[in-house]
Amino acid sequence: MATSAAANNKIKVYGLNGRKIPEGWVFDDAGNAVTDPDTALDILYKTKKGGLTPLGGTPEMSSHKGYGLALMVHILGGALSGASFSPIRVKTQKPSDPDRLGHFFLAIDPKAFRPEGAFEDDLDAVIDVLHQTPPIDPSQPVLVPGDPEAATRQKRLRDGIPVPPTLLEKIRGVCERSNVPCILE
Repeated sequence: MATSAAANNKIKVYGLNGRKIPEGWVFDDAGNAVTDPDTALDILYKTKKGGLTPLGGTPEMSSHKGYGLALMVHILGGALSGASFSPIRVKTQKPSDPDRLGHFFLAIDPKAFRPEGAFEDDLDAVIDVLHQTPPIDPSQPVLVPGDPEAATRQKRLRDGIPVPPTLLEKIRGVCERSNVPCILE
């Protein structure tokens, strides 16, 4: 899960599909919202002036909460493990240096707190209540984490994986340069 309003690759996907990114995901160095994916990627990878907003996007949408969550994630997954912090890394390391990515894993045994099966039963009840919550828009039911991914997995098994025409052209170019057939036709 990205602790920013959106993940970098989501911006790339918007660009490949010829769509503008939502206002509030990326700001330039003057604090102006950026909606063009190419400009946003230039800000993130080339000029490094401006950037992604934390979860929440804007102060009006409680971005301070996303900022706090992002900092906590970095402290656990970065500082604790000795991983690099990107704003420092870009000033001190060469592009050829290793990324020094960090990870943090936490394992909790529910049986240390409750009788065996009680946690799972309560969690199932929570999920059931959330799924039964009447949605504002009946065509968009209330979901829990994992529901969108499961639905997408089923759709992709049924219909295949959609490939935007712009990405297909890039893949064709790679195939041509590599002298291998493109089988995605």
